Amino acid sequence: MTIMLQVFEQVYSPTTPWQHRKIAFIDADHIVAMRLDGQSGVWLDVTKQGESHRLATTRSAAEACYFLLSVFGKIAECQQKGGSWIIGHDGFDAATIHAAKFPLS
Repeated sequence: MTIMLQVFEQVYSPTTPWQHRKIAFIDADHIVAMRLDGQSGVWLDVTKQGESHRLATTRSAAEACYFLLSVFGKIAECQQKGGSWIIGHDGFDAATIHAAKFPLS
């Protein structure tokens, strides 16, 4: 079972077209910490020493907290259902967090 989570390679504004955003996917099993930066950013720390990934940049610190909890919830939901999943989002709004089972059958 693998759960891949979308992260951003750079910080983008909400007006940056999706075609210009560089994204990557990390294995949720390699996440050692999810953290807030005290402003509006949500970050993931992974098992490789010193490696962090930007998960989202929200409109406020409160929304960042909600985004972080929503991602935790989506990962737990995928683990409970079993199988392999890919989780994506727009990087700004927790309502856009969606999971898709893969490979598609």
